Amino acid sequence: MTQESYREFLPAVLEVQETPPSPVGRIILRTIMVLLVTAVVWPACGDIDIVAISRGKVVVSELSRPVSSAVMAEVESVLVRDGMKVKKGQPLIRLNSRALDARYEENALRQKINRFHIARLTLLLQHYQDQPAEEKLPAIFYQEDEALARQLSAQLMSEAENDRQEKAVLRDKMSVLKAQKVWYASQKAQSESLLPVYNEQYQALATLYKKQLTSRDSLLEKQKQLTEARYTLESAQAKLTEMDVSYHQAETEYRARIAEKMQQVEQDISDKQHENRVLEKQLQELSAQIAQYTLKAPVSGIVDALLFRDGGAAVDAPQELLRIVPENETLTAEVMVSNSDIGFLHSGQNVTVKIDTFDFTRYGWVPGRLIKLSADAIEDKELGLVYKATIELNKKSLVIDGQPMRLEPGMQVTAEITTGTRTILSYLLSPVMEALDSVGKQR
Repeated sequence: MTQESYREFLPAVLEVQETPPSPVGRIILRTIMVLLVTAVVWPACGDIDIVAISRGKVVVSELSRPVSSAVMAEVESVLVRDGMKVKKGQPLIRLNSRALDARYEENALRQKINRFHIARLTLLLQHYQDQPAEEKLPAIFYQEDEALARQLSAQLMSEAENDRQEKAVLRDKMSVLKAQKVWYASQKAQSESLLPVYNEQYQALATLYKKQLTSRDSLLEKQKQLTEARYTLESAQAKLTEMDVSYHQAETEYRARIAEKMQQVEQDISDKQHENRVLEKQLQELSAQIAQYTLKAPVSGIVDALLFRDGGAAVDAPQELLRIVPENETLTAEVMVSNSDIGFLHSGQNVTVKIDTFDFTRYGWVPGRLIKLSADAIEDKELGLVYKATIELNKKSLVIDGQPMRLEPGMQVTAEITTGTRTILSYLLSPVMEALDSVGKQR
């Protein structure tokens, strides 16, 4: 029989006396004692964070690069969207530059035509100088613009043929004059050789005539031959002198004509080269101006604060159209700190940033760090004198329903800046201490 069964057969008084007390009471008592000790020890030893609560918004970092228009123009096309990753130098927005493009193409065409003409004139100059030269432009010009090369090659062939014909006419003229010069020279030589003979014969006949050994007619006939020989000599000499002058004139005309054409070609080449130098400078200026109509990313990063989504809008100069946030740069938040909290803040303090757009109880918050405080207070219509604090955010996005959602500039935030810790007991007793401190005092 167990002790419990034995007590059941005892009288009620003895049963009560013999039955040991229930342990439940002791357990409850001990539990109450533990709770009382915990209630005293935990507030005395436990700490809570002291936070300065301030409100503000997510802002674009000071290190983000603005992309502005340097000209007044119409937006032709927008090549990016907010949040899009871009590489350095990537086109972002194109402005309407059709007028400048037309001027650039016109000048480029003029420059190309001048280059083709310079090649034609250079070959033509070689023809004028009687140097071996092609009568069509080099193959490289046909590869660039076959139609223009064929046109100028045909012009070159025509000019070269005209040059050959003109030179042939002048050379034929000189040949005729040279032949006449030779003929008159032979006449002069013949007259010079016959004149002494005729003169000697005349002298002999004159002697015979004085001795009356010959007739007067024979003497006169010989005198006639002598006179004709002298006339022929003088005439040949005059003609020879005339032919010399004419030949030298023709030769001078030939050389002058060639020199004149060469000078004209050289002047044309010089003019074309000078015009091309001017056009090259204009093309460089136009190219620099046209480049301003294509806005490119200054750094690799994320597109932010895009002003226009498509073409058609007019922009002023200068006007910021978007910003590029560098890839490795952290987001920041700007909050307004009250005067009562500013004395407890300093750079490096930890911050819990709650994004108003997303419920922090479901999606969490963003940890951050206080990096800068304004040197002077700012007058706020609602808050009075406040200080601006800049908080560096350790995350750029929150996971919303399984998808990362990037934090955008302008999102309102509530920042809890940890300024220190205090025991729970001191926190609970602070109202009591304030009440005791005010006892017995009157304003």
